[in-house]
Amino acid sequence: MSSVETKRLQLQWQSFKCIPNENLIDFYSCIIVGENKSLLSAEAQYTRILPQYSVSFKLYLPRPPFHEMRNSFETVVDVCQFIKGANSNRFIQAAYKSMSKSGNLAKKCPQPKGLYYFYNTSVGDYLPDFLPKTEFKVQLDFFTPTEMGINITLVGRLFEPRRQG
Repeated sequence: MSSVETKRLQLQWQSFKCIPNENLIDFYSCIIVGENKSLLSAEAQYTRILPQYSVSFKLYLPRPPFHEMRNSFETVVDVCQFIKGANSNRFIQAAYKSMSKSGNLAKKCPQPKGLYYFYNTSVGDYLPDFLPKTEFKVQLDFFTPTEMGINITLVGRLFEPRRQG
């Protein structure tokens, strides 16, 4: 099933920027793919074992009257606890589920060094239908207790494809 056939909203990405810590990641690629720019692909080659790491998730939404992006939601998730099922953040679960389906994300800690990837991933497939049409920005910071791993910034929009035209 594709998100276009079963979902009220469609997700379209406008930018996908990754800034890695070169002491921890020696190769990376972050790209938007697909004809309608709804898919993401990424790779990162970790140079060492990660015994513990976390992700900071920030969601920015436009605020009237000037549509300036403001932080609307923020959370920090211990990835090792999340993998064990100890944390159940809905947004992080949606992203993890879709990336796991099309990649080789670590399913345990410590995370071994090596190449991690996800290809042609649609986070939109797991988003709830009650979300509003909107532009948004997501910032993800993956970090260990002592250093930043990678900073990811995504800009996109949720829209109703039937009303476009």
